Amino acid sequence: MKNKTIKIFGPPGTGKTTTLLNRLDKWFSRGILPREVAYLSFTNKAVNEARKRANKKFPDCDDEDLGNFRTIHSFCRKFRKQVPVIDPEIDMVEFAQNLGMSKPAYESYNGVQVFNDWSLRVYDKSRNKLITPEQQFVSETIKRATLPRFQLIYQQYEIFKQDHRVDFTDMITHFIKHETAPFLKILIIDEAQDLTPLQWQMVDKLAKNSERIYIAGDDDQAIFEWNGADVNDYIKFPGRNYILKQSHRIPKVVHEFSSYISDMIKPRVSKQFLPSNKKGFIKTHSSFLDISDMISQSDGDWLILGRTQEIVKELEEMARQSGIFFQNTKGKTSFDLNKWNAIKYWNKLMNNGVVNKEEAGIVYAYVNEIAYGWRSIESKRWMNIDSGNQMNIDFLRTFAGLVADPGPWQQVFNKNFPEKDKFYFEKILEKKIDLDISSRVVIDTIHSIKGGEADHVCVYEKSNWPAHFGHKIGLARSSEARVWYVGVTRARETLHILRTYHEYFFPLARLYNQFIKDHYGNG
Repeated sequence: MKNKTIKIFGPPGTGKTTTLLNRLDKWFSRGILPREVAYLSFTNKAVNEARKRANKKFPDCDDEDLGNFRTIHSFCRKFRKQVPVIDPEIDMVEFAQNLGMSKPAYESYNGVQVFNDWSLRVYDKSRNKLITPEQQFVSETIKRATLPRFQLIYQQYEIFKQDHRVDFTDMITHFIKHETAPFLKILIIDEAQDLTPLQWQMVDKLAKNSERIYIAGDDDQAIFEWNGADVNDYIKFPGRNYILKQSHRIPKVVHEFSSYISDMIKPRVSKQFLPSNKKGFIKTHSSFLDISDMISQSDGDWLILGRTQEIVKELEEMARQSGIFFQNTKGKTSFDLNKWNAIKYWNKLMNNGVVNKEEAGIVYAYVNEIAYGWRSIESKRWMNIDSGNQMNIDFLRTFAGLVADPGPWQQVFNKNFPEKDKFYFEKILEKKIDLDISSRVVIDTIHSIKGGEADHVCVYEKSNWPAHFGHKIGLARSSEARVWYVGVTRARETLHILRTYHEYFFPLARLYNQFIKDHYGNG
């Protein structure tokens, strides 16, 4: 295995995925065909880029030729297409109801509220770590169920799946136990540091039937241990190490400071790599207002990062209070689009403009003074008004049930329009921010932006009890340091540290003070 495997270690910004794709181009030029290659990654982004290059090199290749350019789960799924995958929106809610959960746990999944139980997350982690559910239960720091309750839930889930349904972990387990690995000229595994022991079994099976293997990742950026990933499997995988030495992202000062965090990571593969040609700068802040001012005064894009979802919500609220237009990594914006459209359409009416039927319906959703029967454009009252009609304020007041007097939107919009939303939009309008384009500010967790980058990065050092650095020792300390290392190394130009006086935190500001002392002395 060692003689045919190259392990590519890609520190932040060194172009790990690009290096893999360049290797792929080289093999294509030597006559290797796309169907003889498997390009597998944890993310759709890398897989889609590899497919794009294969299509460019081989314009006549079809989906069958690119059948092995997939995410890891999708690759295993193709061997068992006939069995339906459990739907988190439908099947898991049914499971919760069958189990008699009066208050099942839900979370957002692609904008839909779906069932997501702690016990099932622990059960799935145990399968990925190749240990028993009970062993994983014991190792959990915070337990949200008793052992009997935990056992009841995961055992009932196993019974539930027997009705010819599979989840994502089942796909990999089935491939390992029952399928024959295809013969491959080239096997490429990207983001390898985030694979679980179960997924490494799958890689081992594929590798035995492959002529050349590229395993790429960065042990310093392994931050999915909470999901069962074990970075040691990547470090110990047999092969020749190849370390990318030039970061095209990280400026010099951020690069130097990040080493104060990476020095906390043990064990790790030693990696000497160079920063970009930018000097950059780092600044600490005691108030979010400072960050708001920096955003207003700067060009370029921003990442504002929190350790947990709860802390991200706190950051989002501070951003709204400051009138910052932002979104998360999935593109969800900081405002309700209908409310923004209602403001635009009302202001258009106030400036002697016209709206169509659909636009009027959006306005009516937020105005109290609407005559009976006119609230919804689906009602009978609207049937005689053509959808293409262009209506001004006088027409709406005379013929379409609008009772409200003309005036500022803040006075007219009272229905379903909380005062805090009015305050936020007033701030936005005061700053003349265009909400009809993508935001240049993203607020989310460090985990969610893995692989992302921005000109300016703000990391909020506040934490919660489970993630508090002061509580951790040994490997847990290293795991936490990796998370913050990923956060600070997203910066292309500037890094901002938002300090906290909360009892739980990661000592970013203190590390920076030590960094300043070591590099510049007390002067």
